[in-house]
Amino acid sequence: MADFVDLGFELAFKYRNPVMMLSDGAIGQMMEKVWLNPPKERSKTVPEWATTGKPPTRKRNVITSLELDPDRQEIFNQKLVAKYNEIREKEVRFEEFRCEDAEYLLVAYGTSARVCQKSVDLAREHVIKAGLLRPIILFPFPSKRLNKLADKVRLMLAVEMSAGQMVEDVMLAVNGKVPVHHYGRMGGMIPSPDEVVENLKVHITRG
Repeated sequence: MADFVDLGFELAFKYRNPVMMLSDGAIGQMMEKVWLNPPKERSKTVPEWATTGKPPTRKRNVITSLELDPDRQEIFNQKLVAKYNEIREKEVRFEEFRCEDAEYLLVAYGTSARVCQKSVDLAREHVIKAGLLRPIILFPFPSKRLNKLADKVRLMLAVEMSAGQMVEDVMLAVNGKVPVHHYGRMGGMIPSPDEVVENLKVHITRG
């Protein structure tokens, strides 16, 4: 989370786009060692879009997302679409854990992902070749990688501390190649590694 603050500011300034830091109650109550990266050298150059007052050398900067002229509004929207496509191409971030030979894939983020790392190890003790994909950024979502993994795994299980906020993204990513199931706990309940493995076994048995 500490690293993401620095990355969040970097991406917000790079793309002039809001960045939201996603966390959960468990992370907010944890205590553990943190290794802080050394501060980066920051550019002292003022961006062209900054509202610093109007110097005589340039036109006024008008910061708005609304153009009353439909032709100009469409051009602006096309500019936004191009930006979002660039973000999708360049800013996908995820982590894989034991996916090289995985036949069953867990997909989780936040505290659920930490739980699922242990679940993967437990599953393999039961001769179930499980792996984990942890999205680091939810937009852009690692859809291409999930779609590629769907070519070699038998099913995917989205593990969340919710009723299912990410499972539909996983379904869209795999595009029907493999079954996608959901296992979630709510109200602050944290799934245990054993619970995740048992739920995975149920879906494996059902086929």
